[in-house]
Amino acid sequence: MAADKERKPLGRPLKGKERRFQVGVYLSAYITDRIDAYVAERQISERGYSRSDFINEAVEKHMTDIGLTERSKDEDENTG
Repeated sequence: MAADKERKPLGRPLKGKERRFQVGVYLSAYITDRIDAYVAERQISERGYSRSDFINEAVEKHMTDIGLTERSKDEDENTG
């Protein structure tokens, strides 16, 4: 790649000021197939919905269920 060319960022643009990180996760084929089926249904009404969106929602719900509540606004402003 030529030095004068800028690299394009990977993935879709950030929504708001949130930082995101790539994370590798090993899932069974069964779980991946179930998630993909759900994502395909959801994409009918909500274009752009992805496996990452599903996993983020699932993790946030689990964190709430085990008592790790949502970040405060102050924490969001200090992370970045």
